[in-house]
Amino acid sequence: MTQVPLQLNQQRLQPVSKRCVLHLAVEYPSRNRPDNTPAVRHFIQANPRVDYRVIALRRTANPFKCNALAGDGEGDEKVTSMRYWGLPMGIGLFASMTLVAWRIRRLLAKENLEIDLVHAHKFSFEGIAGWWLARWRQCPLALSVRGEAEAKILRFKPHYDAFFRRQLQDAAHIYYVSAWFKPLLNSRFQLDPSKQSLLPNFVAKKQWQTSLDFKEDHLVTIIDLNVYQKKGLDKLLQAIKSLQDNYPGLKLDVIGTGTDKSHRAAEALIAQQQLQSRVTLVGGLSNADLLSQLPQYAGMVMPSVNETFGMVYVEALLSGVPILHSTNTGIDGFLDDIPARVMADPLDVEEIRHALDSLLSNQHGFRQWLIANHRHIESRFSRGKYIDAYNQTFRLLTPRPNEAADSQPAQYQPPEPRRLK
Repeated sequence: MTQVPLQLNQQRLQPVSKRCVLHLAVEYPSRNRPDNTPAVRHFIQANPRVDYRVIALRRTANPFKCNALAGDGEGDEKVTSMRYWGLPMGIGLFASMTLVAWRIRRLLAKENLEIDLVHAHKFSFEGIAGWWLARWRQCPLALSVRGEAEAKILRFKPHYDAFFRRQLQDAAHIYYVSAWFKPLLNSRFQLDPSKQSLLPNFVAKKQWQTSLDFKEDHLVTIIDLNVYQKKGLDKLLQAIKSLQDNYPGLKLDVIGTGTDKSHRAAEALIAQQQLQSRVTLVGGLSNADLLSQLPQYAGMVMPSVNETFGMVYVEALLSGVPILHSTNTGIDGFLDDIPARVMADPLDVEEIRHALDSLLSNQHGFRQWLIANHRHIESRFSRGKYIDAYNQTFRLLTPRPNEAADSQPAQYQPPEPRRLK
């Protein structure tokens, strides 16, 4: 029998290093902004078979406050908390993000880290920096689309269209966290349908509480009082007032915190509609307390304007609570086969009134459907199928070409995603 040289055997037994994704995210908890939304962090943590490097960005208009701090403040040293210079309202955005890319390039050069994919989590902001980095590193580019922020840039910066057209064409794949924004982006730019996918924010694995028993006609809205207008509180109160004669027991709890000024403004709105006996400002709750109390409500109603996704809608549905959400924003586009919900134009009080009436009329039937179809809803927003597709698209679980010779013979894999040069 032919003996395989010991040295060659040892080479073949060398562990293959994980592929590494560079994530650029403004919306990420960091030392510069600890309370930022954790959606991107959840996405990264859901994929432990792939290594990562995160640049968590936060803007400052004062160039002397720029920094690059190691870690996220919670023990993750694969994160750099970077405060970057940028003017408000997107002034000088391209120049600002090009400087960000240059800073990150220098940082990565010192680390001698091999990057297999650059994923920018808002195409119109950090996506500009991501485009530069993917070109410099000669690796594929993934772009996420979060509708609220992207819509503002496209509306007020039409002169950026030529760049965005090039950037979107260069991207290996485009992921829509805001499903409702997909037709809008495709109507503006000619994009390859085969490289576009939906990618919702993931729900954490937990034991969901549901109950067929609840307080009839008792609704809840969950908002940041500092942006109560954006969350549609003023029009929601008008719609509730118009329905109070039809539903004598109609009540609304408003869960959420805000400044003293915003709290007084919310109280004034309630008083203006003479709803003090029906609407209660509950204050803030921890997520655990919120999820334990959600099942008692007949519906969760939040006609937001320009919502990016809205995880609270998913949490309500998984708690067996029907929802009212806005059309063409937020979670719209992810719920097409879920009947236990109502929709309304967030700027139209009459539409909100009609949607509320429909929810209240069907509150028992909607709840029964949600509880009976809990697993279907949970699978819709579970991480497994989305992470598997992500890894397959970018071949993140296969050895790098320079490592393949030292690994076991691989089965056929699709070709490597196109690298930017």
